[in-house]
Amino acid sequence: MRDPLVPFEALYRASPDPWGTSTRWYESRKRSLLLAALPLSRYGSIYEAGCGTGHITTALAERCDLLLASDGSAEAHAIASQALAHRPHVQVALHRLPEDWPARLFDLVVLSELLYFLDTDECVAVAVAVRASVDEGGTVIACNWRHPIEGHGHTGDDVHRRFESALDLPKIFEYVDADFLLGGWSKADTSVAQREGLRP
Repeated sequence: MRDPLVPFEALYRASPDPWGTSTRWYESRKRSLLLAALPLSRYGSIYEAGCGTGHITTALAERCDLLLASDGSAEAHAIASQALAHRPHVQVALHRLPEDWPARLFDLVVLSELLYFLDTDECVAVAVAVRASVDEGGTVIACNWRHPIEGHGHTGDDVHRRFESALDLPKIFEYVDADFLLGGWSKADTSVAQREGLRP
């Protein structure tokens, strides 16, 4: 049986930043939009699934007390672990999803550029696991590239809809442009303005 992670190991061995997450304005802009969309300025606990080399992880680390980040690639895990080794409240784990989904609750779960690398059953299983692991009042964020990906038969639009349906949580926002989708869901029904006392 072919291991779906083998191409990722080759990519990371060829370059420590194969998608240009540290150099492309597209990646920097997407990261800024994701971080600005978070409904809280700070979280107790965050789980970031599919952290890659840890660029979003580094930003999330500034906004939480405890952060668990994971990737299925051993190469990416090694790079992210080294980059975040100086942050004692951050743990980087080697997780294959959905089978290694952590059995604990989080205030925020982030899945960026991950879901279309899973097959249909895995995507649904991850959504179910996410829903079970989000604390009351917690938030889920998913970001997906909208264009075809070589070797994968579904687009970000496909998996975004599939994930949202299986997640079955109220949507709190959605941003869509020509290249990516960014969505947020939450068990809480209080908006940012309500929490700040700007409206009833």
